[in-house]
Amino acid sequence: MRYPDPLALKLQLNKKTILFGSFQRKGAHKIQQDYVGNVNDECFVVADGVSHVPHGDTAAILASETALWGYRHIRLRPFYWADKRLLLRRIFRSSNLTLWQKQREHGFETGLATTLSIAIIGSQKIWVGSVGDTSILLYREGLIDFLTPADIDESGNLTNVLGVKRLGLVPHIAVEKFLMHDTLLIATDGIMNFVNENELRGIFESTGETAESITDAVTRLVAIAGDHGSTENMTACLVKRIG
Repeated sequence: MRYPDPLALKLQLNKKTILFGSFQRKGAHKIQQDYVGNVNDECFVVADGVSHVPHGDTAAILASETALWGYRHIRLRPFYWADKRLLLRRIFRSSNLTLWQKQREHGFETGLATTLSIAIIGSQKIWVGSVGDTSILLYREGLIDFLTPADIDESGNLTNVLGVKRLGLVPHIAVEKFLMHDTLLIATDGIMNFVNENELRGIFESTGETAESITDAVTRLVAIAGDHGSTENMTACLVKRIG
């Protein structure tokens, strides 16, 4: 049975009040193992393939596309749409199982793994989830808040990613208000390890009220990380609620 789309009436509102921009750079790597995508300015995903595991680029693409597919279809079930935390957990579980099943195919027996961060933008709130070390930050009136912790140990090694185990994946999930002029940033470790708080605040304060100014801001953020020595894959996505 197909249920009515719960966002059918709110879609146009989000399109008028949500602006975003994203930018990527390969760094010194031969291939880009990050992925960024969105659905109708409502759901944004960023994945960062684990470089020391084979097929990081494939893992990032599969996890992200499964997450976006999950948002389009799982949300149509009223009990999932009524509980966005449950919706996020189901999306993460589906994305993880997709990678787990991929390892059964010829050529992928050595495994594949990725981080994954997801943000769902509502009319008044945001629901975010993450696994791995990609950062999700909220900027409001000069304050920067990290919404989810990084899954890393004291040596900086990843402790939780998609694709390494079939069951038991637990994402970090947070819910916050998303007010007028609030800005959300999703940025991979190839950026966040090379910028400081003052530089981040400068980027947030320069986002402006147009798609062009937001795109310029996120492009400058990636450039700053590169200027500070980052040779990693770099991906960032800025989402802002405007008046």
